[in-house]
Amino acid sequence: MFVRSINDNCMGKQLLLALLFIATLVSGQSNQIFFSESLDAHLPKYIQDAEVAIRNKQQDRIKVLFQELVDDALIGTYMNDFSAKNLNKNEKSFSDFEKPVVLLTYSAWCIPSKGELPALNDLAKQYKKEIDIVVLFWDDHKTVRKATRDYHRNINVLYVDEKDNSGTHIIKNLKHSLGLPLVFTLNSKKEIINIQRRIANKMSVSDAQSYEENHALIRENITQLLFHQSKIDETIPVASF
Repeated sequence: MFVRSINDNCMGKQLLLALLFIATLVSGQSNQIFFSESLDAHLPKYIQDAEVAIRNKQQDRIKVLFQELVDDALIGTYMNDFSAKNLNKNEKSFSDFEKPVVLLTYSAWCIPSKGELPALNDLAKQYKKEIDIVVLFWDDHKTVRKATRDYHRNINVLYVDEKDNSGTHIIKNLKHSLGLPLVFTLNSKKEIINIQRRIANKMSVSDAQSYEENHALIRENITQLLFHQSKIDETIPVASF
């Protein structure tokens, strides 16, 4: 009876810890601000200020405004779930990716930096166990398949064909509000850690230099992402029953 009482007491404490952890998660989720909500609230002012900067040919000011929007309004928000198709034409939800995510937005008409693909392929091989790399295109299946034929198999290719897509609010935000091309980093809870403009395509830059610049930018984002993810992993209790 005494041994049973001890076991029951231990089980009770473990159950209490589990319930407290679940309550903490629920409380945290109720305080979540989603990406689309925050963007909707802050985008009009950003557009207004950016248009003034464009008229005044203030390129540096435009960059500052973008960074302020990201830092003050978007980092720390949670990505809304959305669906897109993979290269097999199957629907895939963004929430299906359980690992931390590096999300890159593309369009076939927007030519990426020439060093980006080899850099991305190398990083996809290096970090395949730690993260999911997702590239999101706005084009039809045929165009996307052709554009991604040299992508490493560890890279998840998704696309939205606007001719047969009703266009959810988050999809419209991702494409039209911030422009292309961007890289988003999100932890396993889909909290946005960073949003950054990617390297522009410059014909005057050598292939080797372009590779190094792209590799450094994406690797820096991955390193930052994994650091944030490690903090989440440390807070998850491991209960043994």
